[in-house]
Amino acid sequence: MTRPWTEPIAAAQQSAIAQGAMVALQSVDHAVQQDGLEFVVSHLSSLSLKDLAKILQQRSGANPFLPYEPAMFVADLSDSHVLLLNKFPIFPDHVMVVTRRFMPQTGELELADFAALAEPMCGIDGAAFMFNGGKEAGASQPHRHLHVLPRHRLPLLPRFPTCAAPLTVHTLPFFDFLHAYLPLDAQLPPAAWARQLQDAVQAGFAHCGLAPHLGELPPYNLLGTRQGVLVVPRRREHWSDGNVHLSVNALNFGGWVGVKGPEQIDPVCQAGLKATLAAVTQPRD
Repeated sequence: MTRPWTEPIAAAQQSAIAQGAMVALQSVDHAVQQDGLEFVVSHLSSLSLKDLAKILQQRSGANPFLPYEPAMFVADLSDSHVLLLNKFPIFPDHVMVVTRRFMPQTGELELADFAALAEPMCGIDGAAFMFNGGKEAGASQPHRHLHVLPRHRLPLLPRFPTCAAPLTVHTLPFFDFLHAYLPLDAQLPPAAWARQLQDAVQAGFAHCGLAPHLGELPPYNLLGTRQGVLVVPRRREHWSDGNVHLSVNALNFGGWVGVKGPEQIDPVCQAGLKATLAAVTQPRD
């Protein structure tokens, strides 16, 4: 039986805020339509708090997930994974599926990872998930974690095909870079959905030429819902026009772009989503 996750996440978040353990980032969104694509450029007005936390963590060498902060705990998912709040959430109810022991973000995801992810994904209607495979793919931590966004609607997700046959490989006409999109059967129970997702990711890897070497994969992103998953190989971490540097992660492929200050909004909007994504991905043959 699928466990409903909306209330436990909300209760944990309220408790963390009351304890002063969570820093909710405020943002101002700017809707943009360019080259036939809708996307959002978001100015993260409280990002300085997150930057400070990153600096302190880098100086101490601490792993925020080992041990994790008790106030961030939502639930035990399995013997190998826990569900934690994001300490610096940009989106409502942002949670993370995290391994109990250290596993590298660059390693190949295992069935246990997909099974843990399936619990909140199959228990929250309309949730999206994302994974940043390594620093060059936008990962901020080397400890394995997958993001779940219960209530945030990414602008491009409605344009991903959901009625095609499950596990068939598709290329999206509005993406001019190497990628693979594979529909999923959203009606499967969590265990079967997890196995299906693992098969879909492996098929996406094969299509994109992604293969592990010495136990590590090249950088890549995953972005999906219960209806499908997008696989995107990466070749660098950021886009730049020479003055502005934009870190790109899986959310950008859903049409959400976060910038650090208002002075970066116009340059990113002028460049457009297609150019920023093309700069960090591999071209189609």
